[in-house]
Amino acid sequence: MVAPLAGGALMDLGCYSLHAQRMLARWAGGAPRLAAAPGGEKADAPGIDEWLDADLEFPSGATGSARCHMAHDSWQMSCRVVGSRGEATVVNFVQPHLDDRVVVRTAAGERTEELGRRSSYTYQLEAFAAHLRRGQPLVLDAEDALTTMRLIDDCYRAAEFPVRPSTSLPEV
Repeated sequence: MVAPLAGGALMDLGCYSLHAQRMLARWAGGAPRLAAAPGGEKADAPGIDEWLDADLEFPSGATGSARCHMAHDSWQMSCRVVGSRGEATVVNFVQPHLDDRVVVRTAAGERTEELGRRSSYTYQLEAFAAHLRRGQPLVLDAEDALTTMRLIDDCYRAAEFPVRPSTSLPEV
């Protein structure tokens, strides 16, 4: 969870939360479908999205939401998953080097796990290097990025923002 050639809430922040929703699809019966996505423009910059709230539905009946607000006083990039036996909250899933906590709550109580304060970019770079050096498959590829972008475009349309223009790459 926009302007011609300028980014805003959805492109800058929402791509992370929408991608995280997509990564939960195997536990929710399949890929999410956009149910609604109200949004608003930045008051002093028409065409720039300042906020967007995407509501998603999964085939299993599970729901998800991605709240993307650029004008808040604080930055929160948490991911909360609620299941039938409890819930888990990743406090800062985009920047684990700043806060690596995962808080798990069940009927038995609450515990906090710390996963290590390495940058998410370090993991990405290591995966790419392993692909180049040892031929290991990439977990995320261009098709994955395109699928997330299609969901972003769906959000733009639902919020009545213009969809990002397509760009063709030069032949190499």
